[in-house]
Amino acid sequence: MLAGAAAAGCAYLAFVDPNQSDWYPGCPFRELTGWDCPGCGITRALRALVTGQPLRALDHNALFVMGLVVGVVWFALNRLRRRRGAPPLSLRPEAWWAVGLGVALVAFWVGRNVAWGPLGWLGSGASGV
Repeated sequence: MLAGAAAAGCAYLAFVDPNQSDWYPGCPFRELTGWDCPGCGITRALRALVTGQPLRALDHNALFVMGLVVGVVWFALNRLRRRRGAPPLSLRPEAWWAVGLGVALVAFWVGRNVAWGPLGWLGSGASGV
């Protein structure tokens, strides 16, 4: 059921552009502060992915795209291991995992709001470009 809902959402995104439609809600954090939150651009990134534009997706939200790639690889490896009779990969997170992910999220959040040369591409590309 979840896969069907995700497929339906992706199909909808393939036909209705969030850059052109007023139907999609804006980010409350961005509306209040003018800055990008870590989730800003995910809808536009997903639209770019389902329409075959991976570089545009990276421009909208690089963290989401990288996380999606890691998730797909993880899923594929687990399917392959099950077919071969091996136990699935398990993730036993320790405290340093949570700290590391938190630091990466905050670094991404800050980095995408800094208008400094090398970090400028991390912004959400909200202009629709």
